[in-house]
Amino acid sequence: MNLSSLTFIDFSVSVVDNYGDMGFAVNLALSLHERYPNLCIRFFSDDEILFRKFFPENTPEWMEYMPLGALSQSNPPPPAKLLCSFFDYPIQKEYLAKFPYSKTIVSFSYFLLHSGLESLHRTRYSLESGYDTVIHFIPSLLPGGGGIIINPLIEKGKRELLKSSKIEARRKFLECHALQGVCEKKWISVFVYRDTLENIAESIYSASEDTVFFIFGDDSGLIEKKNENIIHMPFLSLTDYGVFQNLCDANIVRGENSLCQGLISGKPVLWDIYKESNGAHEEKIEDYCSFLGKQFSGTEWTEYARMMRGFNETEERGEFFSDFVSGYEGYGEVFGEISEYVRRECDLVEKLEEILEK
Repeated sequence: MNLSSLTFIDFSVSVVDNYGDMGFAVNLALSLHERYPNLCIRFFSDDEILFRKFFPENTPEWMEYMPLGALSQSNPPPPAKLLCSFFDYPIQKEYLAKFPYSKTIVSFSYFLLHSGLESLHRTRYSLESGYDTVIHFIPSLLPGGGGIIINPLIEKGKRELLKSSKIEARRKFLECHALQGVCEKKWISVFVYRDTLENIAESIYSASEDTVFFIFGDDSGLIEKKNENIIHMPFLSLTDYGVFQNLCDANIVRGENSLCQGLISGKPVLWDIYKESNGAHEEKIEDYCSFLGKQFSGTEWTEYARMMRGFNETEERGEFFSDFVSGYEGYGEVFGEISEYVRRECDLVEKLEEILEK
């Protein structure tokens, strides 16, 4: 199957996390369409309000939102020949079996850095209908994984802004979003979960005067705007948020989608991982630190790993937040190397193309 030969694809995503699940699917849709301008995407989901939030002006004409319930109707719309199902959303076997033609379903799992992913990534199986093939796809930075999304719209927006100096690029970005800020200071974006924001509030207030913090998310109001160094950010489009990360000196992010975009930016990143009730997030932190240590062994990661664990596993997150804010510049060069590695080896769309063409 060649993506260039397709006229439309179906996406199916059931929202669990308010931003990440939908954000990943929208990000992939934007990236695919930028590479294949004739491609249309039907976006089946159960959260239309959040979907519309990603497109505050108008949904692109090449994308159509449809409720997931449409698939279980008595007369459902015929499926595309290529379907993307996100984050273990159940394969709709009965629905697919109603249409006797060959279909490929790419089942996307969550981002992983565990070495065991190679045993599942790219594996295939056929459904009982005999018409349909399912391919497992695991986004990852590991050599045997599926890469991460490198959105060409973000890359284009970054290049356009950075044609001028960084200070001028920052000024233009703020003006575009009706914001005010000191462009000559250090910039750090902060997009974290509510309990983390509560824990780091005092550290933000007491931080050095030479740093501006840009607070993202629905809970940004927890941080009082005590001075010009605290700016509450509006909900940005995926493209604008990605561009903004490139304008910052460091990024503190939540969830896998923002982590990946932060790594692409080449700026030091501190990751506020989603805390899972079964403790699986602790293993993911170790996998992340292990990946950094193995792939970029020329850097001493002990202190960074200490900050990552403390920021995610203790109630004293403010202390580790402050350690990162005061020490991130020491990691500037290696995060630039990480960005180069990601761009060279980890383009998800390229890896998806390779799998589909086999």
